[in-house]
Amino acid sequence: EGHENEVKSVAWAPSGSLLATCSRDKSVWVWEGEESPGGGTGRAQWLSQPLPALLCPAVDEEEEYECVSVLNAHTQDVKHVVWHPSQELLASASYDDTVRLYREEEDDWVCCATLEGHESTVWAVAFEKGGERLASVSDDRTLRIWRCYNPGNQEGVACSGSDPTWKCVCTLSGYHSRTIYDVSWCHLTGALATACGDDAIRVFEESPTCSTTRRSMAVSPSCRLTLHCSASVLRTSVEAEPSRRNRPRVSFSRHMSLMALAVFPVSFLE
Repeated sequence: EGHENEVKSVAWAPSGSLLATCSRDKSVWVWEGEESPGGGTGRAQWLSQPLPALLCPAVDEEEEYECVSVLNAHTQDVKHVVWHPSQELLASASYDDTVRLYREEEDDWVCCATLEGHESTVWAVAFEKGGERLASVSDDRTLRIWRCYNPGNQEGVACSGSDPTWKCVCTLSGYHSRTIYDVSWCHLTGALATACGDDAIRVFEESPTCSTTRRSMAVSPSCRLTLHCSASVLRTSVEAEPSRRNRPRVSFSRHMSLMALAVFPVSFLE
């Protein structure tokens, strides 16, 4: 307990010892599992127990976790939190139209970067497998890809001192007709999936020939896209974007549809 309003999202750090939470009270909290007398955190002990014990763990709720930092960088509701896949770097998405990144410095957590560009609420964020890029989705109906540039990078992107810089390298627009509520980056295939208020799920794949410069896409007859389709999973079928509806429609069985096994390649427009 501690938040003063609805808690919207929770996420474990890669180490399993830190837990991040965010709330409508505009704050992000970082919690740490206390060391148990036998060594290790309570969560590690849960994982070592047989299934029956996991169903009803004997945990001291008053002593298991303590809040190590309260972050008030956002000015509005915080919708989502996610950890870097291999580092203790935390990202949050907010109603204030921004994404913020946090890291620990001198025994305290600080906001180390603010990603601005979305024109409305950012609902969710997701790191790619290597953690060098971050995807964000918004009420402005766009999906943005942000990339981390370290000092001395080959692209010549300016950095402040020894701190890395995050830049938007791609904006996908025109595919979603309503708010995009969630995004997931597959760590096996590299595909991106989005959940949208227009009742569709779309899956995007990056072309291996794409350059790393800033890119933007829009579904329009005048667009010259190498392959301009996204997979839209609607009930038991996959429907192409308007510019490709003259192609045969692909139908899946109900089982296949529920598993959402639909991945269509998309090449970014320079």
